[in-house]
Amino acid sequence: MAAVMAETSEDELQRAQEALVHLVQNGDLERIVHLARLSGAAADSMSDEMVGRLAGLASDGLDLVDQVTRSQVARALPAISSLVENGDLERIVQLARLSGAAADSMSDEMVGRLAGLASDGMDLLDRVNRSQVVNALPAISALVENGDLERIVHLARMAGAAGDSMNDEMVSRLATLATDAMCLLDRATRTGVMDRLLAVAEKMDQDHILTDFLHCLSGATEEAASAPIPKGGIAGLWDMMKKPETQQTIQFLMLVGKHFRSCRLRH
Repeated sequence: MAAVMAETSEDELQRAQEALVHLVQNGDLERIVHLARLSGAAADSMSDEMVGRLAGLASDGLDLVDQVTRSQVARALPAISSLVENGDLERIVQLARLSGAAADSMSDEMVGRLAGLASDGMDLLDRVNRSQVVNALPAISALVENGDLERIVHLARMAGAAGDSMNDEMVSRLATLATDAMCLLDRATRTGVMDRLLAVAEKMDQDHILTDFLHCLSGATEEAASAPIPKGGIAGLWDMMKKPETQQTIQFLMLVGKHFRSCRLRH
């Protein structure tokens, strides 16, 4: 038994000697010695506070590794690798830096204004949604397509330019004119004049009086342009009076005067 143990110890010692010779030959033994000296010097130079900090740092690092392992962040590594390869990660970093620089450069007043602007924008969006302006989008699209929206804009610009060009005196005159017109319309409505005028207009339209008068006036103008010039004098007047058309016209005018006189006498 003792012989077997002695033989085993000799074999282990022989292998250790061979490994030591190999370390000496390739320089690894010298590196190990330098590393041991460096580690010893670092241990001698560190104070208790530094040792505590390193221990805390190591503990935090292990805790972070544990949290990363439990949260399965490894699943995000392919996506992160893709972001790195196509340069999107660098763009995200630059965007974050830009956002941070903008946040650092903004004062409290600017932050307040932006917050107010965002609040007003959200309030406007809420009002638009509640007022169902979306239902008006087809009509607005039709106005844009047929050019009516542009005409409305031009009309609004023209009205604005007219408003800007008017002075106080012109505005006062227009206001007075509008007031007088409203007063006149009110009087005509209260006294019944407007109703009577409308009745007369309807009667004239039904009897075609106005259209007939316009046609007669147009026909007379055309005939007068092509008719010969009257001779003048008593003879010319006598020739005109002998015509049946002239006598019928005078008779018609006399009847009109007669009926008008009768109507006026009744009033």
